[in-house]
Amino acid sequence: MLQHGEGGLKGTEAAAAARDHTVCVDVTGLKPSRHYYYRFSSGKLASPVGRTKTTADGPLEEMLFALVSCSNWGWGYFHVYDLVSKVDNLDLVVHCGDYIYEYEKYNYPGRQFQARHGLRPKNQCHTLLDYRARYACYRTDPALQELHRRLPMVAIWDDHEVADEAYTKGATETEESPQQFSKRKLAGVQAFLEWVPIRGMPPEEAGSPQKAQRSFSFGDLATLMLVENRLSRRDHHINMPDTDFYKETAQKDVKKWDDEAIKRAKTKLLAEMKDPDREIIGQQQIDKVAAAVKDSVEGGQPWQILVSGTVMSQIMAPRLVETVALQPRYLRWVAGKALKKAMDPKVAGQEAAELARMYVGMGKHAVQMNIDAWDGYQAEREKVYAALAVPGSNPVVLAGDSHNAWAHELRNQKGQRVGVEFDGPAITSKGAWEDIYCRFQSKVGRLASLFPLYLFTPWIEDALEAANPDTLKYCNVRERGFVLCHLTHTKFHAEFHYVTDVWKKEYKHRCQAAFTVEAGVRGVMQRVPRYLSINGEIPRLHEHGRRRGLVKGTHRIYQHT
Repeated sequence: MLQHGEGGLKGTEAAAAARDHTVCVDVTGLKPSRHYYYRFSSGKLASPVGRTKTTADGPLEEMLFALVSCSNWGWGYFHVYDLVSKVDNLDLVVHCGDYIYEYEKYNYPGRQFQARHGLRPKNQCHTLLDYRARYACYRTDPALQELHRRLPMVAIWDDHEVADEAYTKGATETEESPQQFSKRKLAGVQAFLEWVPIRGMPPEEAGSPQKAQRSFSFGDLATLMLVENRLSRRDHHINMPDTDFYKETAQKDVKKWDDEAIKRAKTKLLAEMKDPDREIIGQQQIDKVAAAVKDSVEGGQPWQILVSGTVMSQIMAPRLVETVALQPRYLRWVAGKALKKAMDPKVAGQEAAELARMYVGMGKHAVQMNIDAWDGYQAEREKVYAALAVPGSNPVVLAGDSHNAWAHELRNQKGQRVGVEFDGPAITSKGAWEDIYCRFQSKVGRLASLFPLYLFTPWIEDALEAANPDTLKYCNVRERGFVLCHLTHTKFHAEFHYVTDVWKKEYKHRCQAAFTVEAGVRGVMQRVPRYLSINGEIPRLHEHGRRRGLVKGTHRIYQHT
């Protein structure tokens, strides 16, 4: 039953086994900018009452939505979903991927890092039954249930809905043949479409993943565009362990580095990253983005919003060595020692040590660190930038995937301003630096508690900002949360909200940063006060107490006001 005000609509749908007993009802003829309430019933049983909202058609003064991504069951509770469902006057949720994770139990996270149990199935997902069971498991989470009950969701998959680092013909961590992977991809996409439906793309069309690309027009305010950048056109990303750069840095003791050999390896790596034949979404999707931007500008909308599963901005690797001296005296000593230990395989383990040496080498030699994202497909990124940055446009890019929070001012290869980008932190998943730290924890055990990660993250964030002074305006590499976006005709306002303790059943909440972009001033953001409320209150801004007391003297690259 669907109802608005006193009127109501009723209908009957079969919850068939062919669609995992899920039901998707596409109701037409609804009025714009309205809340509608609905529920499902079977015999004497009835579901809770859900609420949704239609898009605008005509004048629209403002719009408020949340950006979320990357929810891994084992890493913790979905407090972010709980918090998002409590945001005042929220219109919708945008999910940019990794709604589920395909891993088996005790693989990311390992046994010692499990925050909660109950994952089903326990094995890694490969078949349609596996993926269906995983979605059913996730939907037992009360916070996720409430989010879907209260709010409409616009979603796109990333890689973990099928397999880690998936691309068109395979995935990095799999030995499956192309034929086997094709069946797996079909199963993963079909289960997604059954549980997270896309209008106009029934589960029977899971074999055409490019159909997930779509656009939404919100009155005279904005166009929201989603692209499919994993399964339809993506070439295999550059595998760093196969590169000369990795062999000259990660696989050698730092004292034995040959700078000339590293420079030659860097030149070779950058040439591959700039290869004009490398695709991530393909020309057909780029053309559709260009057409949507053109229609939006001609229609008088001030904002053109592109949702990318992966980070679009260039991110140069952090200058870790060069920023140790910026830390307060005690932390300076700790950071220096930690960096040496992280690169020592006897202390950190071989895999973690190689990752640490790779990042140090990338930072020293000014190499982009995120090459499985758009940094590894630079020629095609320039085409997307050209499609976005047309006269009269105000492009905003939104992404997830990295598990960290970022705010960028986008520039093309000529240094011209293209737009801005806000990338959301994960709901529970750990970021790259936390991953290295967890490997260290696994190696040294309780000794790691003497050097908690929060001691080092201000230094890592300094090092990232020092490496990206023209583009990176904010980052948070440690916390879980979401981005809250508020649009009017004159500004695009974004706030970074975080929850504490995803490994515990109770949590606290704070907002760390807020930015505003003015319409007509392309590619420039300003740090501003937060003002959006949750449960009737504007959240606190301060750091966690123990972190604040220890690292408040950190010499920030940017002195934010």
